[in-house]
Amino acid sequence: MDDAISFLEQNVEYFIPFSENIDKEEELLKLNADLKYAEGFLQSVLKKLSNEKFVNSAPESVIALERKKQADAEDKIKILKEKIAKLK
Repeated sequence: MDDAISFLEQNVEYFIPFSENIDKEEELLKLNADLKYAEGFLQSVLKKLSNEKFVNSAPESVIALERKKQADAEDKIKILKEKIAKLK
C-alpha cells in the first residue's frame, strides 16, 4: 500500500492509511535502525546455530526455538528492506 504507514508486530505487518505526507527521512532513519538491530539479532542466532557444541548438547526444543528466531529475523529483515526501498 503506497498510501499507508505500516509497522511490524511479531512479524505481522499492519497498515494504517494516511492522507498527509510522512517525514520520509525520519521514517528511513527508524527503518534503518530497526534493520540494523534485526541483522545483529540474526547474526547472534546464526552464531549459536553454527556452534557445534551448542547444537550437539542443547535439547531439540531449544534448537527449534533458535531456528524459529532465525526464520522470524530473516522475514523481518526482508520486510524492512522492502519498506526502505519503497520510501527511497
